[in-house]
Amino acid sequence: MDNFYFNFKDLFKAPRMAIGPQRISLAMLGLLAAHFVYLFFTYLAISLGGHSIALVWSEYGLFPCAYVFDLPFYSYILYWIGVVLTGYILLLMNTAVSRAAYMHLRENLFYTWKQALNFTKDKAVSIAGTYLTFIFLILPFIIGAIIMALIGRIPWFGEILNSLATLPYIFAGMVLVFFTISFFVSFFYGPVIIATSEEDGFGAAVQSLHLTWGQPWRLVLYGITIIALEIFGIFFFAFVLKIGLIIYSVLFMPLMHSLAPILDNALRFIQISMGSINDWIVELLGPSGSKIFYLKQNYEALSLQIPLSTQISSYIVYFFLLIAAYMTVGYGEAVGCTGLVISYVIFDSKLTNTNLLKRKDSEIEEEDESKPQEEDTKNIGEDADKQDEDDKDKESEEDK
Repeated sequence: MDNFYFNFKDLFKAPRMAIGPQRISLAMLGLLAAHFVYLFFTYLAISLGGHSIALVWSEYGLFPCAYVFDLPFYSYILYWIGVVLTGYILLLMNTAVSRAAYMHLRENLFYTWKQALNFTKDKAVSIAGTYLTFIFLILPFIIGAIIMALIGRIPWFGEILNSLATLPYIFAGMVLVFFTISFFVSFFYGPVIIATSEEDGFGAAVQSLHLTWGQPWRLVLYGITIIALEIFGIFFFAFVLKIGLIIYSVLFMPLMHSLAPILDNALRFIQISMGSINDWIVELLGPSGSKIFYLKQNYEALSLQIPLSTQISSYIVYFFLLIAAYMTVGYGEAVGCTGLVISYVIFDSKLTNTNLLKRKDSEIEEEDESKPQEEDTKNIGEDADKQDEDDKDKESEEDK
């Protein structure tokens, strides 16, 4: 990529680079899948605990939490299964978006979202392997601490042994803190490392350790910058969509006698779906401030006695408004992933004096290898056509 400075100035390219149907659609699809899995397992856990889904929906909408309710232990187990699967889907999404952003950074503008998904599918085991590697690194420290604590309960022997092991304990604690910080860093940079370097799970874990040790302050400062850019991207995208919604309502003002109830009812569904978050918005911004997110202060006064066709149309508009909301958050995720890709390219150049944007990539090499074959096939076809023409000319001369 031209004009790449390999410093913090490159991070501010992320909002512009993230604008594109490829990156936004990948992030949106990942968020949809992750949210669906979370909702399914959460509502299943709550319903198995004896609570009414309708009542929970009316109070918490799209953002329920099992720990708000008094549930049996198996409901919490089911809930945490959903949480882990949701996190894994988000990691897969980040890998796909990071891969697409990396190819865009390399000016491979014909890289498709299908290729990004296929790459993520091939690396799905490696993504899980990154975190299993850290678990196997951290788990021995925890098991060792439990064993030594039990030994310490033995009179004389245990007390003296633990006293002699004071310095090893301190050193082990320092190593455990480093592994834990690297584990946290890997949740952000693990998918990026796999997407840009094509590492396996163990290699991504090692690179996370290297990154944490070699660039700690840049990780903090660049991370704060990327978070700020992601929040800005979400609010900016939401602002643009809100302006579009206002323009939509104004342009169709002559027809608003039929469209107004549909739009109002759809926004009422949005308010219900927000659950307790809608209450936070009202408490934070006040009743009039809630119009920043909606077109009116509230829609609770709307009558439910509306025609069936209006109800059906309201649900259709509600569905598209939800898609717009996922798209908004998806753009923010695309900005974050793009910023992480840019930052990792910078970190790698500082640590290894190499340029990831010029690295040999398996998918790019496959494309380059396929081009000569296509050219050879064309040349063979052209030679065959010429040979046929020559044979026809010879036959015509012989006839003459």
